[in-house]
Amino acid sequence: MDGHWDGYDSIGGSVPLDLVNTVSWRRDPARREDRLSTPERLSEWVVLVGAGTERLEISEAVLETVKAFRETLYGVLASDPPDVAALRKPLIEAYRHASLPPSLPLRWEVPLENGDALPHFLALEAEELLRFGNLERIRECEGPGCGWVFTDHTRNRSRRWCSSSDCGNRARAKRHYDKTRG
Repeated sequence: MDGHWDGYDSIGGSVPLDLVNTVSWRRDPARREDRLSTPERLSEWVVLVGAGTERLEISEAVLETVKAFRETLYGVLASDPPDVAALRKPLIEAYRHASLPPSLPLRWEVPLENGDALPHFLALEAEELLRFGNLERIRECEGPGCGWVFTDHTRNRSRRWCSSSDCGNRARAKRHYDKTRG
């Protein structure tokens, strides 16, 4: 991989949150960067976040489907109340392609054997997060313009930034600057 993924960290705490975070500076249109710019970038991301062990052959159509799902998922996470109806179509389609292994607990699966399965895999991963995840711990970074989401695993639920060394450092530097400038 080249430097395209420099500055991207898998900080979300789950594959669906890391998918949302493939847009850097989501809330700052002047700086916004979509890291899923090509099918190859999406294939690299699958390996980067551990969703698959090898790069997949991904079509432009699959790339656009994944990007649309990413925005739908962000909309669900960022809205209050969440617009869960937007997940209906991707989930129904995912279940059409899923299998149910003969074991308990029941868990629908979409193996990542090819790129066409990726949108269905991601939809089921998102459903699992939204059904069984610790939703009250999912936060959006407070950094101006950031928009990354993460699961706050701190004991007192005090995490505010996607990364203490990135947005957190900017906030501390700004606070220090404001304090010294009076």
